[in-house]
Amino acid sequence: MNAIATHSRYKLGGKKVEKKIPQPKLLTYEDYVKLTPPDNGNFELLNGQIYFMASPKPSHQEISSLLNTYLGIFIITHKLGKLFAAPMDVIFTPHDTFQPDLLFITKERLNIIGENKIEGSPDLVVEILSPSNDTNEMSYKKHIYEITGVKEYWLINVEKQSLTLYKQVDNELRWQRDIQKNDVLTSEIIKGFELELNKIFE
Repeated sequence: MNAIATHSRYKLGGKKVEKKIPQPKLLTYEDYVKLTPPDNGNFELLNGQIYFMASPKPSHQEISSLLNTYLGIFIITHKLGKLFAAPMDVIFTPHDTFQPDLLFITKERLNIIGENKIEGSPDLVVEILSPSNDTNEMSYKKHIYEITGVKEYWLINVEKQSLTLYKQVDNELRWQRDIQKNDVLTSEIIKGFELELNKIFE
């Protein structure tokens, strides 16, 4: 699917010539919905382009399920907000719709929860790395999380059995620390939440 870019102008024999330069169209969420199967969580919209995501491995899903359980119980017990697990469309920008593995929205911001999608940045985003994840793709996602105001970002590496914690500081998601299997994860955005990582890396 192509669009026509702004005309470029250059001189040829003293005469101005206009040239139309084809370039890929930046797709929107509406395009994404039309072009992907309904109720299918295997697609994301990154920088206006649709990408297919392979189904995750059991180890990935086990960690996601355990973390969802521990976080979910704590969030419900303390009435902090709402937790969602993939697949769930989250619109970060007009050209970026991701499916974070887990996402948390504080009770003060529940208005961003739409009927079919999340329409704004969650307070916490959790991504679990898979072998298929591209480094450039993950860097781009982190950039989008940063500029759209995600307060905490957890990046879990299944193979290394570690979690990297980033926190929003001065409009930047800054690295805080790498948490290893036997360490305790303490979250600021989810006040008082503590979890020994060996519980999800068993």
